[in-house]
Amino acid sequence: MRLPGRDAIELRDWPGMVGHNWGSEHAERWIWLHGICFSEEPRAWIDVAIGRVKVAGRMTPWVANGALSLGGRRHRITGVGRRELRVSETPQGCVVQLSGKHGLWVRASVEVPHLAAAGWRYRDPAGGKAAEHDVVNCSVAALELTVRLPGQTVSRTLSTDHGAAYELGMTEHDHGVPLAPFSDG
Repeated sequence: MRLPGRDAIELRDWPGMVGHNWGSEHAERWIWLHGICFSEEPRAWIDVAIGRVKVAGRMTPWVANGALSLGGRRHRITGVGRRELRVSETPQGCVVQLSGKHGLWVRASVEVPHLAAAGWRYRDPAGGKAAEHDVVNCSVAALELTVRLPGQTVSRTLSTDHGAAYELGMTEHDHGVPLAPFSDG
């Protein structure tokens, strides 16, 4: 790759790129989880967004969308109120049970190292105090995945000590993570 006025830059064995976007307003509560650099399979990755939204003043069940890449094959993760979708989350980490097509089953356990999370406040574009969400994000979280692929009866475990990004968005402001000294507005 060449940039104007620069020598060539060679990228080799780059483990991944992380980025995400949201729509015109935030979910009422969300988790974004991305994991790479698993010791058992370095090229595997997971990227999933899990959220709850308010509809007519009531919270929906958790909804999950994303993908798991394992053994060079991509597996879609889905779930709208499915009984296989279970979520337990705090600013210090989460345990989520996800499913996908054709019997895919994934259990993700995330642990945020002490003092490794950053916090900030988001405002929805619509504005107003009710539209404020605090976000806790850690880009060096530990992640353990237990995965059962479609058509298989045996699960396998993948782990990364620091290759996961974990973000929890919430309306609470008493989560214990100091907020960054800049505003979103």
